[in-house]
Amino acid sequence: IWKSIINSMTTEERENPELIDSKRIKRIANGSGREERSVKELLEHYKKTKQLIKFNRGKLMKMLGQRRLS
Repeated sequence: IWKSIINSMTTEERENPELIDSKRIKRIANGSGREERSVKELLEHYKKTKQLIKFNRGKLMKMLGQRRLS
């Protein structure tokens, strides 16, 4: 499902999903043959994954920093 949605995005949208507004969601949904809800779910999943990576990167850097001090 997500592959067709991603393929319906422009290169700019794929590189910077924050640009995607309601008009773009509608265009992407139409281009992929999916519902707008599916596009929104993909964007939400992306945001959550990005936050998780950022959080874990911070924890890792903290752990590495503590090891260097020890």
